[in-house]
Amino acid sequence: MDFLLLYRVNHSWIVTCLLTFSHVMMSCYTEEHSERRQLHELTVKRKDLKRCDNDNRVCVTDDSDCVPRTHVSHERVNISCFFLLTDYALTPYPQCLWSQQYNVNAESMHSLIFSQTTPIYSCMGIFNLGGRMNVTLKMKNNMNGMESWSEPYEVAVLEAIKASCPTITSVNGSDNSLEVTWGISKLHTRCRVRYRMATTDKWTEIPAYVLVANAEKAVYTIEGLKPFSSYTIAVSCILSFGHWSDWSMETTGTTQESAPSRPPDICYHMEMVNKQGPHHLMLMWKALDVYDAHGHILGYQVSYTQTKHPSLSVTTNTTDLKVVLVVTEDEFEVTVMAYNSAGGSPYSHLKIDLSLHQTLPSVRRLWVNSEDDRLVLQWDVGHISLPVSEVANEWATDAAHPTSSHWKRVNGSTRSTVLKDHLQPGTTYRINVYPISNQLCGPPKSIIANLEYGTLLGAVGMHVVDVTKNTVTVQWEWQRKEVHHKVLKYRVILCLGEIQVESIPVWPDVWQHTFFKLRANTGYSVNLLAETSNDNISREIIPIKTHIFEHNEIIFTVCLIVLLTLGLGVFFILSRTVYKTYFFPKIANPGASVAGRWLLESHHEKNRVKNLLKLEEFLVTDLSGEKGFVELGQERPPVREDGIFNPGSSHSTLNIKHIFIPQNTEYIENTPKSNRENRDFSLMFNNVAHIENGQGSLLPESTQIQCNFDYIKNKHTLGDSLKIAFLENTPSNVE
Repeated sequence: MDFLLLYRVNHSWIVTCLLTFSHVMMSCYTEEHSERRQLHELTVKRKDLKRCDNDNRVCVTDDSDCVPRTHVSHERVNISCFFLLTDYALTPYPQCLWSQQYNVNAESMHSLIFSQTTPIYSCMGIFNLGGRMNVTLKMKNNMNGMESWSEPYEVAVLEAIKASCPTITSVNGSDNSLEVTWGISKLHTRCRVRYRMATTDKWTEIPAYVLVANAEKAVYTIEGLKPFSSYTIAVSCILSFGHWSDWSMETTGTTQESAPSRPPDICYHMEMVNKQGPHHLMLMWKALDVYDAHGHILGYQVSYTQTKHPSLSVTTNTTDLKVVLVVTEDEFEVTVMAYNSAGGSPYSHLKIDLSLHQTLPSVRRLWVNSEDDRLVLQWDVGHISLPVSEVANEWATDAAHPTSSHWKRVNGSTRSTVLKDHLQPGTTYRINVYPISNQLCGPPKSIIANLEYGTLLGAVGMHVVDVTKNTVTVQWEWQRKEVHHKVLKYRVILCLGEIQVESIPVWPDVWQHTFFKLRANTGYSVNLLAETSNDNISREIIPIKTHIFEHNEIIFTVCLIVLLTLGLGVFFILSRTVYKTYFFPKIANPGASVAGRWLLESHHEKNRVKNLLKLEEFLVTDLSGEKGFVELGQERPPVREDGIFNPGSSHSTLNIKHIFIPQNTEYIENTPKSNRENRDFSLMFNNVAHIENGQGSLLPESTQIQCNFDYIKNKHTLGDSLKIAFLENTPSNVE
């Protein structure tokens, strides 16, 4: 780095030489020595100049320099000298600059030797405008006494004249310009101006020179500047001959405010309280850049207008970068405008239709670590379908109604940031993180932290909530802790004996985890670990043993056993019945038989009664007008092939001379025999007599006797007899 230091002499005829070492090199550090650049300064007064007695062509600042040199060691030093001319000195004085490599551990002394080709009668007059001389720099190492000299540098005073440096006296500005005023010398003829923004190092020089019209001051206005911006300004002047002066001391000026030139970028998040009631609309916008704000932003004006009722508009002012509005309509328009003392910015317009509303999830895995006087914030956006363009970080004191909040925005691909402004030790802060995708922003994810401990949350109370054959689920809680170890992160670790099977980090938005693919009927342990910068602290260890079977496997097994048991029981019962039927048939018990008991009775022959039903007096008129009767006669029971007959099976037969025959005899004739046999017909008699042991009595009128008979049709007469067997449903006193 080159250093230029300017000295102004007063009217006391002092010659000042500025010695500056500035050698361009790499700084090298070893165990034995260290080399770097260093500034040296030497002031030479006229009274300190001495003429050597042994050489009348030399003036020195040190008498030892007049001793003849037997061995000369020349250093390669770039030296240059200028002669400064001011209004207060008729004779210019020299200013010499050079660069040199040196050892910082070795102290050196420097002196200048002025020599001419002609004799010097007085050292006080060698610096006249027509003078010409050689300048030599002497360097002496105080540690080893070694001396070295530079090569003589020839300089002509008139050609090396440099104008004195001007001084800026004032800078006045408008919203886009700065007026610079500086004092000048009577000998200055023109000046040049350069400026730069205070935040950059790049200078801009005015292309046109400023001609000096006044002997005391010069004025120039720099146009085309940005409002409410700081600029650094410097001025340099020149005489009608010689070299430009050094640049003046830098002066800072600031342009005035103007209305913001750009509207704020806004995004929104809709919180549905309920479908019918009002909704909460959160609007958030980015602070304007200093080049767009054009001044100090005093606040923001937010307006909410219903699409269906434009006249119903609500306007509110805020100094924050966020506001929450209560909206009742499904379609509305929002405008936001920033303003400063000079005016307002253009409006940002946002039209919202709840029927087309999209949602953006919040960030996850939010955690804060403390490093010295900073808070390191980290998060993860997860798998969000919409691209995240920015992430907004808000922090304020952890109070119910904080006075102000501070904001920082980072790129959407960033997963961490450092908060170092507006933080005080011993103060708890609530930090909110918002993901942003163009005009849509997600809900905030909050966390509390301070500079002493970082995140003021701790995981406690881990317990098992579910154990199966191949999985284990554990759960824990997050509690606020004002004083605790500075925890970098928490982990849940699954171990099999001394072997670590799985380790996962957990965050305040995670309170449960399930370990999969475990061995059945195996003992494990789950450890809740807090990682610190010095050590790991084990919070809780829980032993767990997985089940042999799954719950559904147990239910299936029980159901299968029950079904098999029922099936086998039914099979055994049916098998026993079939087996007994085929191999052990049931043998009738004569003692339980009615027929058997009847045979054992000795008086059944005596009690045998022939029941006759005489129907002569009970006539039934048929269609032919003939009268008929039914004669009841006794028929012997059939005899079995083995010669045994069953008396209990005897039945009575009605010999019918005349009986009512249906008029439609074709039905009977056309009916197949198989269908005509064994038909059940009901015979209705007007009067039926009951005859028992020779005594007769009338049955009730319209008595219906159900008969089962075989009808045999004779082509020539209807007088053929019908054998009628009374069924079991006949009255008990009629057989």
